[in-house]
Amino acid sequence: MPDNKGYYYFNNGLSCLFEMPTSDARRLLPSCLQPLEIQHERSVLSVTAFDFFEGDGGVYQELVLSILVPPLVKPGDILPKAALYPFSVATSTEFGRKEGIERWRLPHFMRDIDVEFVEGESELSVSVSADGDPICEMSGTSHEFEPAELLFHSFMSDEAGDFKSNLTMRGDGYSEHEFERGSLTLYEHEMTSGLTINEIADYPFREQWMKGGVEIFTPLENI
Repeated sequence: MPDNKGYYYFNNGLSCLFEMPTSDARRLLPSCLQPLEIQHERSVLSVTAFDFFEGDGGVYQELVLSILVPPLVKPGDILPKAALYPFSVATSTEFGRKEGIERWRLPHFMRDIDVEFVEGESELSVSVSADGDPICEMSGTSHEFEPAELLFHSFMSDEAGDFKSNLTMRGDGYSEHEFERGSLTLYEHEMTSGLTINEIADYPFREQWMKGGVEIFTPLENI
């Protein structure tokens, strides 16, 4: 019997966390969610890039900009590693974009993007552009890879309401550290229009890199 979950298999998934102004975060979040602050008036921007090779969305690359928020936990539930509100998503194919919009109600940039992954011995670099215009450049570094399975909450909001999905990330190799060796360059673009770019950190305080993994979404539930 089908479980109605969404399965998306990737070669590499790189996600780095950066300090951002809380004023930006509050402006981008729906009223039902509040940003997590790591210090006064500084919240957390998550920049994530995937290289999907198989699954419900086919073969495509994806860029996701999210804000960290408190998870929605009920008594007896497993505490997730983090909770995210994706406020700007883009894909390299129309099919991948349609999957994200119609099935998961995620807000998308409505043109294809170009994503280049360059993997070195201990670094993964990602460059993202659309129609020749740069969107972002990000790099992350590795520490020690080991198999992992991580639970997250993902929140979505549109004219139909507010929703949550349990998001599981499972991979053959996962590295996470806070050595601050990565980097981020954001450009003025439709995808980044809600951000005060010069007030966002240009290096991550946490770097997460997963190889040979699968991203699993559970069906949406109203919140």
